[in-house]
This record gives sequence, structure tokens and C-alpha cells, in this order.
Amino acid sequence: MSEPQGILRQLLDRGIASGIDGATLSPAEVVKGHESAWGGPGNLYPIRPYTLTPSALESFTVRERIHVRIDGLGEDIVDLHGMAIYRRHDPHAAEGTALDWASSTITAQFLSLQVTGHSEIFGQVKVSNSPGKAEGARVKPSPAPDDGSVMPIKDCITMIYPRFEVEQLGTTVDTGDQVVRLESRVAMVPPIGDVSRTSKSYTLYDGEGRRVGELIAADIEIGALLHHVPIASAVVPAELARVLA
Repeated sequence: MSEPQGILRQLLDRGIASGIDGATLSPAEVVKGHESAWGGPGNLYPIRPYTLTPSALESFTVRERIHVRIDGLGEDIVDLHGMAIYRRHDPHAAEGTALDWASSTITAQFLSLQVTGHSEIFGQVKVSNSPGKAEGARVKPSPAPDDGSVMPIKDCITMIYPRFEVEQLGTTVDTGDQVVRLESRVAMVPPIGDVSRTSKSYTLYDGEGRRVGELIAADIEIGALLHHVPIASAVVPAELARVLA
């Protein structure tokens, strides 16, 4: 069983967050904060903005919107929905700097992404990540432009190698060796409600390396937290650190 599948099985075995009595969990197992940050009642793991949270495995609902052109088929904007799993690593700060929200850098490894949507032009479209490649997100301090002080809102980049299964094309296409970069600014981690966006287009290739179209634009929104599994520690893999550098 591959690692993302094993993690998903673990999450499912434990049950989704809304079905668990939060009173039975120790304080160390609950990410504390105000329920409004998660969109209302019924969420087990609310979180407070500008507050560090411990490393964890987490699964979320995801909404993705892609603007795609496929040679011979046409161009369309497709809304997709599904879920994602992250491994969120321990936060850290520069040497000699106190570890707090403003000073910290937080990295998360993208373990699994599966979203599906429908297009009148392309038919069913599925988007997933590439488990064999290092993918993830990094949240880091955002210096103020005037005096160099650190702002509470942090810069976030997400780097993934998406794969697009297009029904009318009859095959899966991707961006080859070009990692797709999405950017946003966040006030809390996990970044519930955050929408990250691309700022450039990416060429799409088939399995033979032939150009077949273009990913014109994309955005990803992190939705509801499905589950949160605290872990003792998580070190950023060297390959992922290079991708996010």
C-alpha cells in the first residue's frame, strides 16, 4: 500500500472529525481556537489566527478551479471538488530568533490530492498530484515594505506537479518537469478558507512528451478540516526543501 493510501486508511479508520466527541480528547490532541475560523459549529478543530499549531497529518475538502485549453477540443473553466492530505511539519524560526507566529516558517508536504469536475467540452476531468515527486507548501514571514518589520499576515506558496485526466481526450496530461506555483497570504495554519492562485500559464504534455495544450490559470481553496492526527515530529524532506526554496 502506498503511503498516501495508508494515511487515508488511518484517517478513515479514526472517523471524520464531526463524529467524535471533543471532550474525550486531551488538550494536546485538540487544535484550539474559535469555531468561527472554521466556518461555524460542528467543527472539532477550530483554530485561532496568528497562532502556531503542532505538526500533524491533516485531511481537508478542496475546491479547485482550472482554466484549460486542449488542442483539438477547445478551452473551458472547470470547477472541481475533492480532498487532500498534508503532512504538516514542525514550525521553525531563524537561528537566534524567538519561535512565534510572526517569525516562523511552516512547511507541509502534499501527500494526496484528488478532485473531480465536469466540463461540457472535456467531459469528466480529474486532477491529482504526482506522489513520486516532492510537492508541498511553505508559509514564511512577510517583511513590511517600509521598515523591514515582520507582518502578521504570512506569504504562502504551494508547489505541485498536477496530473489532468481528461475524458474527451482519453488520456492523462501534465506539466512535465515544470512545477506549478500557486501563491497566497495566510493568517493561520492550517489555512482553512485560503485560496492560492497561479500567476502564469503552464504547457500541458501527454505521456509521450508532446505538447497538447495549456493550463492557463488555476486556483485551489482549502475547505473543511476532515481530520487532524497529531504527530510527535516531522522533519522537512531535503527534496521538498529544494522545491520550496
